[in-house]
Amino acid sequence: MQAYVRYCQDQGIQLKIVIDEGYRGLCENSFPADSLIFFPRRKISQSGLFKKISLYRACLKEIRTFKADIAFNIEEDSASSHLTRLSGASFKLGSSPARHKNGYDAVIPVQFENREPGRRHRWYSYYDVFAALGMPEPKKNYLDLNPGALPDTLTAQLREWGWNPQLKTIAFHAGATKDYKRWPVESMAVLVKEIMAAGFQAVLLGAGSVDENTNQEIARQLQKAGVDSLPLDLCNRLSLLALGQFINTCALMVGNDSGPFHLGSALGLPGLVLFGPTNDEIWGPLGQQSKIVRGDFSCDPACNKGHCLHQHRCMKDISPDYVMEKILLSVQT
Repeated sequence: MQAYVRYCQDQGIQLKIVIDEGYRGLCENSFPADSLIFFPRRKISQSGLFKKISLYRACLKEIRTFKADIAFNIEEDSASSHLTRLSGASFKLGSSPARHKNGYDAVIPVQFENREPGRRHRWYSYYDVFAALGMPEPKKNYLDLNPGALPDTLTAQLREWGWNPQLKTIAFHAGATKDYKRWPVESMAVLVKEIMAAGFQAVLLGAGSVDENTNQEIARQLQKAGVDSLPLDLCNRLSLLALGQFINTCALMVGNDSGPFHLGSALGLPGLVLFGPTNDEIWGPLGQQSKIVRGDFSCDPACNKGHCLHQHRCMKDISPDYVMEKILLSVQT
């Protein structure tokens, strides 16, 4: 997207980017200030009917006021699809033939699966949309994000919660959007215990009730093991911008294939990401400092994401001791 902004500037093309308002703090310094329109997804979901309509109409009015010649959709979710089709643009372009059939002037046949070797990562699927709009292929990478330094007020708050900036901090994200992506919480608890015993500071990240319950279960496992000092739990305590600022202070991140880990990878934080049945050729981190950790078991061809014949042994087989060895090698280099 940043490469396309530069391309449009070079070509004298005016561009507006519609993104979720939840990403405002993290992204607004990464794009020209007048290029962003924020969709208030969370406010809409939390509001009553009339407020929902008002918020949606206000965002749609801002989009339509731009009077775009072309509106295109690089996502497959319903919100971006509706906004594209209602944008008032002269030409509306979709990117998923399976989902976008009505209301579009054309749909790019983006191939998300079974791509040729070397171009299987989802990044290339997104690039197909921009290639159709004339942009030369840029370097495969994340957004160049600049969350800035940890502000003094947040540093003071973190200290109050128990964070010690003098210690090497290892961040953990034990959650994941799918169960098959999640390393067993018992294994994560053992690893956190080993990390703290080695003199590092462990911090648990996350957002939402699932991550909150996962972190609480890690704490219970540690208490059962007789650990006196529990890791700092920052679940639901940081905005996305504050999370990016905090990640920049850490020495390493360990986690499942999830948004927080990809954010850490985008910001250049060394990390170990735990992979099971997910195809890392498609979903692996783009940061060169991020390392993929797998167990010895490969997936049974008869398994699928919704039904595993072996109770996700590929994730369970990754031992805490093995990950700990990888951590020590990473923080010492």
